Amino acid sequence: MRSTPGLRRRTCLAAGVAAWAVSAPSAGQDGCGHDALCRLLAAAGSDGSNTHGVVVERAGRTLAEAYFTGRDRPGGAWFEREVSFGPDTPHDLRSISKSITGLLAGIAHGRGLLGGLDKPVFDFFPEHADLATPERRAITLAHLLDMTTGWAWDEWNVPYGQLANSETRMALALNRDRHLLDLPLAHPPGSTWTYCGGATALLGEIVERVTGQTLLALAQQTMFEPMGIGNVTWRTGWRDKHLAFSGLRLTPRALASVGRLMLDGGRWKGQPLVPADWVADALIPRMPAADGFFYGRQWWHGRFQHGSGSGIDWIAGFGNGGQRLFVVPSLDLVVAITAGRYNQPASGRASNALFRAVVDAVRG
Repeated sequence: MRSTPGLRRRTCLAAGVAAWAVSAPSAGQDGCGHDALCRLLAAAGSDGSNTHGVVVERAGRTLAEAYFTGRDRPGGAWFEREVSFGPDTPHDLRSISKSITGLLAGIAHGRGLLGGLDKPVFDFFPEHADLATPERRAITLAHLLDMTTGWAWDEWNVPYGQLANSETRMALALNRDRHLLDLPLAHPPGSTWTYCGGATALLGEIVERVTGQTLLALAQQTMFEPMGIGNVTWRTGWRDKHLAFSGLRLTPRALASVGRLMLDGGRWKGQPLVPADWVADALIPRMPAADGFFYGRQWWHGRFQHGSGSGIDWIAGFGNGGQRLFVVPSLDLVVAITAGRYNQPASGRASNALFRAVVDAVRG
């Protein structure tokens, strides 16, 4: 008989216990150091939301973490299966991969390999110079980073897998880069935000070209290995290139570590990994996006408009299915959430609600 999805384990560590220490409760903690958070996390495992893992970290200390058994079908898998998630189980992050790609672009930029962010994208693709009309040459690195290319693109309103979905057409193209560079313009570059995995795909290709490394190799060398993050995979697609816009797999703890990296200005335990000016730039909301949010440098930006936390700003990486990495600078707070609600309507709603409840609990 198939087991009922539910709480596999609950680990709540009291403030002052080093983050990412031991998953099991320490003696005397009775498995719970923050009652309100533990109740929230327990409910997330039994509310039918198919939440897989949650890590709450504040000021470099784990407040709570929990892992559940649930249904999962990561990208590239033919079938859904039941998985008992734990602290060492990597999870498909879907479009949170975009935010990591943005940080890798920052590392390349800090090395002087990209030039200015106003550099035309076509400068990196001389083999496709025949496509460079004056209008298309106006597309810059900054437009890729902020998803303001102006391309006629729609992956927001059409289900993935359908031919009318722009990301699906990109995946089927014989030459992905040429397909993207040949897209018609619907708006002047820089004028309008449109959610666009193609912009991240082209950004990732540029980062690989200027660094001479794959995205995974660059991420491991410059971020994951210095941070002690292992057990990392990143799916590949066209020409065996890593999917910059999707497919990175990390554990929830590792994902939360990336949030801590952002809060600490690109430094990990004092060691600079991502240029501080790039991180500061990423914390700035740039373009009005969807659902009342803003976007910039491959990160989402939002503000609580109502309730006790009204006025609190956050930045986030969002991924299909309910994957979330929330960073709240004013609270020195990181919340990482993984789930299996892929391609479902409003798949992120339960994760967003859980995040808001966590913020309320932390604020007391």
